[in-house]
Amino acid sequence: MVIRPVGNGSVNYWSTLKAARELASSNWITSCAALAALFLFIPTGQNIVAAAFAGSLDSGIDRRSAVAFLLNVAVILFAWRRSKDLQRALATNELSQQAAHANAFVDHVTGLANRRELMRILTEPGSNCGGSRLLLFDLDFFKKVNDLYGHIVGDEVLKRAAATIRDLVPKGSLCARLGGDEFAVVVPKQSDQSVARSVARILEAIAQPIVLGTATVHVSASIGISKIETGMTAEECLRRSDIAMYAAKRAGRNRQVWFDDQMEKELLERTRLEDEIRDAIAKGEFVPFYQPQIDLVTGQLTGFEVLARWHSPSRGLIEPADFINVAEGSGLIAELSLSVMKQALREARDWPSHLKIAVNISPVQFRDSQLAERILKLLAETNFPGTRLEVEITESSFLEDRETALTIVESLKNIGATISLDDFGTGYASLSQLQSLPFDRIKIDKSFVSSLLADVQSDAIVSTILSLGRALQLPITAEGIEDDGTRHRLQQLGCSDGQGWLFGKAVPGDVVRASLGIPSAADGKALPATPPAPLPDRRNQHRRAAGAKRAR
Repeated sequence: MVIRPVGNGSVNYWSTLKAARELASSNWITSCAALAALFLFIPTGQNIVAAAFAGSLDSGIDRRSAVAFLLNVAVILFAWRRSKDLQRALATNELSQQAAHANAFVDHVTGLANRRELMRILTEPGSNCGGSRLLLFDLDFFKKVNDLYGHIVGDEVLKRAAATIRDLVPKGSLCARLGGDEFAVVVPKQSDQSVARSVARILEAIAQPIVLGTATVHVSASIGISKIETGMTAEECLRRSDIAMYAAKRAGRNRQVWFDDQMEKELLERTRLEDEIRDAIAKGEFVPFYQPQIDLVTGQLTGFEVLARWHSPSRGLIEPADFINVAEGSGLIAELSLSVMKQALREARDWPSHLKIAVNISPVQFRDSQLAERILKLLAETNFPGTRLEVEITESSFLEDRETALTIVESLKNIGATISLDDFGTGYASLSQLQSLPFDRIKIDKSFVSSLLADVQSDAIVSTILSLGRALQLPITAEGIEDDGTRHRLQQLGCSDGQGWLFGKAVPGDVVRASLGIPSAADGKALPATPPAPLPDRRNQHRRAAGAKRAR
C-alpha cells in the first residue's frame, strides 16, 4: 500500500502542486521559443556569414538580416537564462511539494501515515482492502507518562512504539498514527493465526521497559482487531476495531481482542444504558438508600452507609452493580455520586447528631483535583456538619495519582470528615500505605466475611486484618454480616463495628426517619435502638491515638 496524495489532500499540498504545473508549463513554452529561435538562427547566420565574406553587408537587405540575426541571438540567450531560472524554481517547488505532502499525509512525530492517509486507503475503490484486517492500538498508561515526565519523553515513547509496530507488522501493511496514543494498521489479506502471532510479538515488545535518560517508562498496548468487509465504510471499519480495543481495555489491558457481533450488541445496550443514566440523573431518579452500621460490642446504631438506587420507570428499582461500572466508564459517575450525596446530606441533616453518614467515592472521581471543593460545597449547601461525614475510598484510588488523591483526602480531613479504607484485602494496599496515608478506619470486604465460618483461609485473613487494625489503632468495620454465627465470631476476633443484612438491608430515607422516631409519611422496619449519647468513647480514643501516632 503506497502512501500517495489522492482525494481530499490539504490546501497547501494542492497549491504547491498547481504551482509546479504552472512552472512546468512556462518552462515548456520558453523551451519551444528557444528552439524556434535556434532554427531561425541557423539559416540567418549562414546568410550573414556569406555576406560578410563577400563584402556586401552594406546593402539594406543585408543590414536587416544582421539585425534579425542579433535579435535571434538575444532571444536564444534570454530563453537559456529563463530556462535555467525555471528549472531552479521547479526544484524549489518540488521540495515544497514534498514538505506539503509530509504535512498533509504523514504524522510529523512518528513518520507514519496520518489519519487522512488511512481514511484514503480505507475508502479508495482501488485500494482493495476487502479481506484485510484493521488493527487499532491504544497505549495503556501513556497519559501518566506525559504527566510524570513531560511531552518530550512522551513523544519519544510514541516514536519507539511506532518503530516497534512498523518493524513487526506483516510486510505490505500500512501503519498510521491516528492522534494522541492511538495507532492503526491495515494488514493485507492473511490468516487470523498469522495476524494474531504478529500482534502477540508487538504486545510483548511494547511492554518492555523503555529507558530514557534517568527515566524508565512502562507502557503496554490494548489492541482491537476487525476484518474489513468489502463495501464497508471507513467509519464502520474503525468503529468495529474501536469496540474490540475497548473490550481489551476492560479485560485488563495489554492484550488483543477480535471483534464479533456480540460485542456490537453489548455496545448498543451499553450506549442505551448510558443515555438512560444521563437522563435519569437530570430527572433525579437516582436516590440514596441507607444501610445501618452497628457497634458489635454494644449493639447500638452508629451510622449509615449511603448506597445509590435507581428508580427507573422502565427497569424498576436497580441495584448499583447494574449501573456503577457503566457510569464510571462513561464519565457520569461524578455527577451521579454528587447528586445522591447531596440528597443524603440534606435528608440526614436532622437525624441524631451522633450518627455518621458514610458515602462512597469512586476511584474515577479522584482524577478530579476539585473533588474536595465540590464536597465542601455540598456540605455548605445542605448545612451538614463535616464531622458527621465519613468518606469511603478504595485502595485503587491512590494508584493513578497518589499526590492528587492525598491532597483531596487531607482537605476533607481538615473540615472534620473521617476517611475509611473500603474493601480492604481485595486491592493493592500495603502496610506502608496504611501507615503513611491518613485513614481513620478499615472496612473488611464482605467476600471474606461471608465465608468466615466455612473457610479457614477467610477466617485467617479476617483475623490478620483485625490484628493489623489493633496494631495501627484503627477501628475495623466488617461488611456483609448475615447471621448470628458470623457476628459472634467477629466479636471473638475483636471486630468493633459491622453492617449487613443481619442488622437491616438498605432502605429509603423515610423508612429510616420512621425507625428513628422522626415524623415521616412512611413506616418501616425498626432499626436497633439509638441513644442520643455520643459514640462510645472507645472509638474516639482509637481515632485520637491513631492521629497522634501519625503526627509523630
